[in-house]
Amino acid sequence: MDVNEQITPMTEDECWEFLSMQPIGRLGTAVAGEPEIFPLNFATADRNIYFHTIPGTKVAEVAINEKVAFEVDQWGPEIAYSVVVKGTAEILENDADIAAAEATNLVSYLEDTRDTWVRITPTRVTGRRLRR
Repeated sequence: MDVNEQITPMTEDECWEFLSMQPIGRLGTAVAGEPEIFPLNFATADRNIYFHTIPGTKVAEVAINEKVAFEVDQWGPEIAYSVVVKGTAEILENDADIAAAEATNLVSYLEDTRDTWVRITPTRVTGRRLRR
């Protein structure tokens, strides 16, 4: 099979459908020239990505540099998917934004006091499907 037949782009609708079915993604940030990647669970709503966390490195980095990347993939024996979202991360502070985030019903894998919500508003969403 030709490489051009093995890799096909996904439409934006397909990307959002894929994102809505996945529980874990990776947040990419960069502060002071140092890249960081954080695995986290997330939810989608209205073509935004939401996650909640405790104050710490992720929150500090988003506060310093709001430009982020977010990636989700899935690999199987015959087909693989990769979706990358580039956008702006915002720490949610007003009640309406927090209510919208809570309405996603995101449940953390860790039982702790995660009380800081972050929304990623995309500027670009791309995806591709790879077939063997």
